[in-house]
Amino acid sequence: MRIASAVFLWVTVLSAATSSSQTRDTLDIYVIDVEGGEATLFVAPSGESMLVDTGWPGFEGRDADRIVAAAQDAGVTRIDHLIVTHFHTDHMGGATQLADRLPIANYLDHGTTVDEGERPRAAFDRYVTLRRGATHRTMAPGDLVPIDGLDVRIIAADGAVLTSALPGAGRPNPHCEEFTLHGEDILSRYGDAEDQRSVSAFIGFGQFRSVIMGDLTWNKEEPLMCPDNKVGTVDLYLVSHHGSDTSGSDALVQALEPRVAVMNNGPRKGGGPLTFDSLTRVETLEDLWQNHYAVGVGEANRPASFIANLQDFAPPTTNDDEASVHLGQAYWTHIAARRDGSFTVTNSRNGFSRAYGPATGR
Repeated sequence: MRIASAVFLWVTVLSAATSSSQTRDTLDIYVIDVEGGEATLFVAPSGESMLVDTGWPGFEGRDADRIVAAAQDAGVTRIDHLIVTHFHTDHMGGATQLADRLPIANYLDHGTTVDEGERPRAAFDRYVTLRRGATHRTMAPGDLVPIDGLDVRIIAADGAVLTSALPGAGRPNPHCEEFTLHGEDILSRYGDAEDQRSVSAFIGFGQFRSVIMGDLTWNKEEPLMCPDNKVGTVDLYLVSHHGSDTSGSDALVQALEPRVAVMNNGPRKGGGPLTFDSLTRVETLEDLWQNHYAVGVGEANRPASFIANLQDFAPPTTNDDEASVHLGQAYWTHIAARRDGSFTVTNSRNGFSRAYGPATGR
């Protein structure tokens, strides 16, 4: 009897420990390296998943494999909601390869591409064929993404933005006073027809707040944030547009008052000098984390412990400005957020981690 009781007790304790280890009490966010595209995985305590963008096509399925690796780390076996922010190849191109590896239940996007040309239309048509096999929704500002335990609200889509503030937001934004629209010289150089239609989202989990903007442009940030800040403040700012200088105005970033920023840049894509400069002026910002060392800004990069991928850390030996293609292992930046607003950020390359307590005085 004593042996049987001991065995029963041991099995009970082991079962409880196993059950506890499988019980998620955090919102887990994986900022996945797709080298200048975008892919960010959100996993709610319920286990439901939302992926924002799928990275590039090709490269032997590199980006799809990297997303699958993050999903496996999170215990995710399907993508419940895929948000394609807009129809540029670095954001939707990897969807077909990903769908070959993981089932995707719901496709959320802004509807139809406005890009012309044979290659953009062909890429969009491939994506449309893919989404026909699942549930598809065309998103609009104010729409909700139904994920148990999370508050996911669309704040911009298809060139429109929120017309009324989120709960708790709506204060006048003093950073609008010096806002200057980007002119035709910048717009023609970078071509923002699809970027400005990006699906952008607010993600709330208890007291924790974050935003992911896609490539929403500087000029579209103005009606979203001015004259009143319709979003409010956030704990985590997933840096707009890979950190490109054509997004991330003071009217957006300063008004969000983020405590931490994570930049999903590539070695030679995004990570612009104006973005680094803007973030250094955010008084509330405790830390910036990068998915890649940014070649173009040199010493402005964060210390290596805050950078997930260090390829091209050394200055290039040629004048070739084309992005390198790295097919090997890549590392993500992981955020574990709790309902009280506290969260921890971890660099998967070196295990370096930093904890941030609940926000006070907001």
